[in-house]
Amino acid sequence: MQAMDAGRPTLLGESSPRIEDDRLLAGRGRFIADVAMPGMLDAAFVRSDVPHARLRGLDSAQARESPGVHAVFGGADLDVRAVPDRMPWVRPVRHFPLARDRVRYVGCPLAVVVAEDRYLAEDAAELVHADLEPLPTVDTVDGALSPDAPLLYPDWGDNVLLSVEADGSAVEADFAELRTISGTFTTNRHSAAPLEGRGVAAEFRDDRLTVWTSTQAAFVVRAMLAAVLGLPERNIRVITPDVGGGFGQKNEVYPEEYVVPWLAMRLRRPVRWIEDRHEHLIAAGHARDTTTDLSAAVREDGTIAALRGRVRTDLGSGEIFPAGYGPSLVAVGSLCGPYRIPKQAISVQGVVTNKTPTGGYRGYGAPEGTFALERLVDKIGRELGIDPLELRRQMILSPQDLPYETAAGAVLRSGTHRHAFERAVEVGDRMLAEEREKAEPGALLGSGYATYVEGVAATAFSITGTWSSQDSADVRFDAEGGVTVAVGVSAMGQGAHTTVATLVAEALSLPVDQVRVTMGDTDTAPYGLGSWASRSALVAGGAVERAADVLRRKGTTIAAHLLEASPDDLELVDGRFQVRGSPGSAVSWAQIAQSALNRTFELPPGVDPGLEARATYEPAGLDHVPRPDGKMNAAASYTNATHTAVVRVDATTGVVEVVRYAVVHDCGRVINPLTLAGQIHGGVAQGIGGTLYEHLPYEDGQPLATTFTEYLVPGACEVPDVLVEEVGGPAPDTPFGVKGAGEAGIIGPPAAIAGAVENALAPLGVTGIDSTPLTPSVLRRLIEEARS
Repeated sequence: MQAMDAGRPTLLGESSPRIEDDRLLAGRGRFIADVAMPGMLDAAFVRSDVPHARLRGLDSAQARESPGVHAVFGGADLDVRAVPDRMPWVRPVRHFPLARDRVRYVGCPLAVVVAEDRYLAEDAAELVHADLEPLPTVDTVDGALSPDAPLLYPDWGDNVLLSVEADGSAVEADFAELRTISGTFTTNRHSAAPLEGRGVAAEFRDDRLTVWTSTQAAFVVRAMLAAVLGLPERNIRVITPDVGGGFGQKNEVYPEEYVVPWLAMRLRRPVRWIEDRHEHLIAAGHARDTTTDLSAAVREDGTIAALRGRVRTDLGSGEIFPAGYGPSLVAVGSLCGPYRIPKQAISVQGVVTNKTPTGGYRGYGAPEGTFALERLVDKIGRELGIDPLELRRQMILSPQDLPYETAAGAVLRSGTHRHAFERAVEVGDRMLAEEREKAEPGALLGSGYATYVEGVAATAFSITGTWSSQDSADVRFDAEGGVTVAVGVSAMGQGAHTTVATLVAEALSLPVDQVRVTMGDTDTAPYGLGSWASRSALVAGGAVERAADVLRRKGTTIAAHLLEASPDDLELVDGRFQVRGSPGSAVSWAQIAQSALNRTFELPPGVDPGLEARATYEPAGLDHVPRPDGKMNAAASYTNATHTAVVRVDATTGVVEVVRYAVVHDCGRVINPLTLAGQIHGGVAQGIGGTLYEHLPYEDGQPLATTFTEYLVPGACEVPDVLVEEVGGPAPDTPFGVKGAGEAGIIGPPAAIAGAVENALAPLGVTGIDSTPLTPSVLRRLIEEARS
């Protein structure tokens, strides 16, 4: 008994304005810095300015006497537990929110000062003296792996947090019989750098802790607070206000998120901490910093029979949750992309150094893996004299290949891999030709491509040791026929409210403006894991679809009773249950809600009052731990895309300008093209930044980019108009036919732009562009080496 909408056009695919934008653009958003409570105090953290030291003590006497200061606490003062090491397959870090005996990176929090306002707290923080006994520093992976390296965790015996050795027996024969072509590909360290930094506010009242924090996963934060502070989860409420960009960096749980709630409990006053940009660049999780050694066993026609190698990541000090090795695993899982590469044996090594801990950032390993493979494919083509695009054509998946299991275990059930590639090449050829027509003689122009698959709605178990992949939705009608839906995913600027409202309206045949969406509050939202891994549309959509099915069935039963008709004769059209062929015989959702909530005497026998449903959705077919053969299908579905970039290079200065850019993309059924385009454009902009500009270098453990003066991010002039074409249709294996698109824009730029730069510089003899960022100094050196 399921009445369906037989006549209304679908809402999916319409470019409608986002429902959250008016509030945000009018300045009515409430971000973490807007959280204010009577009697609220402000906190400032004392951070280490040395990368590695023994903490022998803290002298805070002068700070305690400063004007407006209420308290100063060091690590030994906090009666909290260590952050739990939930992953039994990695070395235990056992770190505390404030350093207790050892400092392992510049920016490590040593103490916290609480005062009447932030200015007073910062003034007093400068008066806290930390007695630090310097220890030898290691700030490179090679240095950390040397036999005489200083040890960050002496009881380990080395500096390796994670080591997964691949079984190479399956690829031995291929490498023994075929030609081997190898390369080393590096993506250097950079930051997500969201518009809004981090922040936390907390209040402890009536023996209950309420925490406001700029996070992507409120329920995960609640669980971690319970573990560290020793409170039951039921006595903790976590609220996510508006978030000015998360990008995976706010999917970590940071020391400040434990300390500020502890302060509120200890002082019995609300406390707030807001990060400044300097703190952000030295203390918020860094990203990338990965080197991939990759070899291919190559057949005579250039196609790849097998891959082997190692993904090695600089994890910084490792003092972060979830631990920063996750992107390395994703890089391994995404290496084969959409190509028929039957075998791989890739090891993973996560190494600790005296740098800020690395964690999540948009793309989460996929840009690194895609960069390595696409650059290697170009190298194979160059060494064998085969057009790299023709080489890709020989390997790329066709529709008849699906479903297809990659060498890493990813199961690709649907996609337009070959079509997206061919269309992107067509667009790229046209864009390059147009640029050449208007360019000055001798201009160095080139095009490059990157094609990949992106796992969406992944399991979190392999990086958290606790959480898997489910999410929930609570859909409730009011007596007027309006709907309130609460979901466990989170908003961070990506249009989640619009997405969820559209899916609910689609499922219940209602206008979008009759749907109200709430999220980001552990007291009012159903249990969910938040927004990361491009999961929101798929998992929230699955839960919404299941809850809506329950409501449609109940609505059909009530409508049939009111109309004295058979449920099988009803259809749902424009929010009304009507008898097929008799549109005049109909009742609306509002009438059904009246009967279910107010006029309950009108309900049919055996039907309980109320018109609400809660459902949980967990994607099928996921592997939460590797299978015995080491393979793992870690994502619910896989999008695909091909990027093409056209660049202009100034050989004198080494400056690269991305003049044209296009993305041909397949994320299943598109919910809202306007929102999707925003996601892709933003990801491409970040990808351009990481490829050409952004870098967090270190020297002797000291960070050299600690403000936006040294850390260069692209502006409007550095990001061209981005052409986005969607070539897919509804996915056959997902709710509503949707997949995900949150990270697709950032995966392709490193490989596409590097290929384009190499193509542009080919007349000068430049080859082997194998690392990012491609700063002017890097390119000038490559040009000079080629000329000499």
